[in-house]
Amino acid sequence: MKNDPELNSSELVRDIGDRVTAIISDCLESRITQSITDPTGVADLRTLFEEPLPREGTDHKELLDIFTSSIVPHTLVSTSPGYLGLMNPTPATMSIFADALTSALNQNQAASHHSPVGSVIEEVVIRWLGEATGYVADCFGHLTSGGTVANMTGLKLALHRAAPEVRDHGLAAAGRRFTVYASDQLHFSIERSVDMLGLGRAALRLVPTHSDATVDIGIMKSMMEEDRRDGLEPFAIVGIAGATASGAVDPLPELADLANENGIWFHVDAAYGGAAGLSREYPGILTGIERADSVTVDAHKWFFVPFVAGGILFRDQSFAEDTFQNVAGYIPDSEAAERPPTDYLKQGLAGTRRFNALKVWMAFKHLGADWYTQVVDRQLTLARNVADAIQQMPGWQIAVPPATAIVTFRYEPEELRAAIEEGGEQAETALMERDRFQEQIAAAVQQDGRHWISAAPVPGGFALRLNVISFLTDEEVIDSFLSELPRYAAAAISGT
Repeated sequence: MKNDPELNSSELVRDIGDRVTAIISDCLESRITQSITDPTGVADLRTLFEEPLPREGTDHKELLDIFTSSIVPHTLVSTSPGYLGLMNPTPATMSIFADALTSALNQNQAASHHSPVGSVIEEVVIRWLGEATGYVADCFGHLTSGGTVANMTGLKLALHRAAPEVRDHGLAAAGRRFTVYASDQLHFSIERSVDMLGLGRAALRLVPTHSDATVDIGIMKSMMEEDRRDGLEPFAIVGIAGATASGAVDPLPELADLANENGIWFHVDAAYGGAAGLSREYPGILTGIERADSVTVDAHKWFFVPFVAGGILFRDQSFAEDTFQNVAGYIPDSEAAERPPTDYLKQGLAGTRRFNALKVWMAFKHLGADWYTQVVDRQLTLARNVADAIQQMPGWQIAVPPATAIVTFRYEPEELRAAIEEGGEQAETALMERDRFQEQIAAAVQQDGRHWISAAPVPGGFALRLNVISFLTDEEVIDSFLSELPRYAAAAISGT
């Protein structure tokens, strides 16, 4: 055992810590200039790492050298200020190190007796997220692995209220066919959730949207009425607060009214858009979220903490514990306490749970809510500036007006526009060509490596999607990207 690499000598810990800190510092510094994309193919990467199960250990210095030489150069640099892509944030520095501290403590947040302070901190973090989003500051909930599990939890709560017998006896005991309603711009996790809950994907009613990518309330109401006439039972409405493709925010007050009129659960998916509740320059974006029965919000998106830190918020802790009721004899009972601590395994899907609340707590404590407000407002302004600039560029148009910090836009040359307006088969061909242009332009941007955007389906067809998601992104980065747009379009169309 003399050469055991896991001997916890203070010398080893400090040496690894110093080296890792230096690597992190280098990564944070180089993200400004490093190419966002790496051209190395998957086959070459597999060759680089293919080896049998190691039988002998590797010296920590050599192992960290391998990390810097063979892993770092082949990552997608989503922390770059030029990354204008999916909802992958540049994490706040304190939250990066909080992740390491979380690993060192190695708390299991399932039961409070194994994570006493961690459980209390998670309670606090949930209340902070409730206040930040404009939900309720005295809410309950817990952190999850992401929006997918949070959305599934929200729909499970909804189903339990509609048919509590399902928990013990299954859907057959209810003897009813349930339906849930959401915009056709929803995140795939809603569809996956109705599947996993045993309702069948046909139970999800996709409601058409307006040109601004918000759900059509009138059509949703008609669909619900028709379903009731057909013997189906609506049990939940899902409102979107920051659609994945466009950033659109559904009319939450009207959806809350419709849910209330029908006596059904109202869940809001604010996985991305939740931080807009902090805005002072653009107030009211999330008006109506305070009327939701449950809310999904991901701290690992617009709150700038590392993956993973999703979250589900709700009003009634006892109802959640009844929904997920279980007994584990090997876990000490804490209900006899005057003020029982929170055992999170009673509120949701997960058993083993990481102390992810620490990085959220440390980020809020270190930076303060006012810092978040300033960043969110700056990013909302940058997005609107992008939209204004694109509208002035010949051949370019905004697809969906930005409601959050996502801008969707298209390149549409005059000849394509004319063909589309003419109608008929020629218009159909032109629309397909226009969609192809957007995907080619996004690929050209990604290949260039200085910026990163994607293409996504929104009302009217595919569009380019720009998301101001890094707190490092400023006017200079945006201006640089906009100045390159004509070149990207020309390269995409010419195939060079």
